[in-house]
Amino acid sequence: MEQKQQKKTQEGRENPQSQAAPRCKYCGCETNEDVIRAALWTNSGLIVIEDIPARLCEGCGEQFFEEEITQKIQQVTTYPIVKAKRQIRVPVYSLSQVEVEKKRRHSEPIRVDQDREETFLCKYCESETVEDLVKSAFWVDGAWVAIENIQARVCQQCRQQFYDDKTTEKISELNKHRFVAGTERRDVLVPVFSLADIK
Repeated sequence: MEQKQQKKTQEGRENPQSQAAPRCKYCGCETNEDVIRAALWTNSGLIVIEDIPARLCEGCGEQFFEEEITQKIQQVTTYPIVKAKRQIRVPVYSLSQVEVEKKRRHSEPIRVDQDREETFLCKYCESETVEDLVKSAFWVDGAWVAIENIQARVCQQCRQQFYDDKTTEKISELNKHRFVAGTERRDVLVPVFSLADIK
């Protein structure tokens, strides 16, 4: 009887269906398989990549890729060996021109210790971050919107970007109301690649 129980336990370990889905290494929540799209800034400008297999965290939304997928993404961003499927026109805004009219509900602003602010560490890899102006792209209402001149702290190791509350609020306002008076805007033609085309 004991031998049969031991055999069942051993079979259970070897059965791949019994293994739980990988958990997020940052927040510990479960991850799910999905196919996503991403907009990335390269040396030649903004590009969009579609059909990217990934695991998405249910908690923090972090995206995880297998090594093969990461290599394919790097291939597209550095020297694509396939042609773009199509081109799309993407508006580019400057965040430095956006004023946030919405006032904070708290009467007192949250104060940050100056020493802590100067040594802000990346919450993912715990490396040091530095202040910088960055650009990013967001998928809003079924279309891409690119934004430049974003004040951020950038991790020196993993390149993760962190925004303060005011910057996040500005991005949110711009995404809701794209045509803000006095906001600089230009349109760029962006190539769209499919990762499924990379063999």
